[in-house]
Amino acid sequence: MNRVLHLIDTTGPGGAETVFVQLIRELSSDFEPVVVLRGEGWLASEIRSLGIEPLILDSKGSFNARYLRELVRLIRRHRINLIHAHLLGSNVYGSLAGMLGGVPVIATFHGNVDVASQERLLGLKFLIINWGASAIVSVSRQLQKALNERSTLKSGKSHLIYNGVAQPDAACAGDDLRSLLGLPAEARLVVSVGNVRSSKGYEYLVQAVPRIKDPATHFIIIGDAKPSLTEPLINQAKALGVAERIHFMGFRKDARHLLAQADVFLLPSTQEGFSLATVEAMLAGVPVVATRSGGPEEIITSGCNGLLIACAAPDEIANAIESTRKNPGVVKMVEKAKEDAKREFSLEMMVDRYKSLYLSLMGSAGS
Repeated sequence: MNRVLHLIDTTGPGGAETVFVQLIRELSSDFEPVVVLRGEGWLASEIRSLGIEPLILDSKGSFNARYLRELVRLIRRHRINLIHAHLLGSNVYGSLAGMLGGVPVIATFHGNVDVASQERLLGLKFLIINWGASAIVSVSRQLQKALNERSTLKSGKSHLIYNGVAQPDAACAGDDLRSLLGLPAEARLVVSVGNVRSSKGYEYLVQAVPRIKDPATHFIIIGDAKPSLTEPLINQAKALGVAERIHFMGFRKDARHLLAQADVFLLPSTQEGFSLATVEAMLAGVPVVATRSGGPEEIITSGCNGLLIACAAPDEIANAIESTRKNPGVVKMVEKAKEDAKREFSLEMMVDRYKSLYLSLMGSAGS
């Protein structure tokens, strides 16, 4: 069986990390996985739950030559046939290891943070990926365009593969969200799913809350939340007198089950490479309000299967949420969203596209 070396920059939960786990799980029957992680954490636990023991290699530093040497040794020891790397740092190391080890490399970019102009030595990093990667995958057309505009990456190596989402498990039971938060049955819930960081635009969510006068409307944020990032948001909410209507739940394994209980899903991001949570909300039958932050424009057709609004616009957030209240058109919009998500963004479609890419690159390398 062909062996694939999987690399990623991060260790905690997130969209790229979820796709990383999904691909390893779904493709392990066809390609034997060798997984390298940069530390312990949520991702290591998820990989172990698949019956795979990840190799933990320290990669600290701006350039870690020892980490690169270990990757090359792994390629030779395990007779690796392909490297699949995710996110900028791993794309660079994977490309170098692929060149030194003589194996093809897939470099997957998941978000605009990977092409940020302030990224140190960005030009050199893109040059290395250009040399070493056999295929460069973007998870949205806008990200693919940004990569082409901001780098010298060869367009002939460029591929578009949308992230995919599995159908919700109807048998999955869990907590009642209103009971969990001590809210009455009539409370209207606006749920956002995504780790708390600057690109998620949660400060604009907070600013939108006092614009919605109904005190029974509550905003729930599900995602990894570092105190240094949540405390300013909590202080902002207190200053606006709406702290009791905003609930930070932290990371939850049952996020999809909780999301399905929402009255509205809100994505207030200022930058999104794709947005798995938006597709999950569509599949769950929850009305979607999302910003024009990159990826969502390729998922949502405003007024048809959801609502698109400007970034950093609290008034638009409030108006869009209010427009979904007692609106008979929302039912048709939700049904269309389900159909579109199943057709365009299925897990099976994503896996099939990566499988075809794996096979084509391995075939090219062996010919």
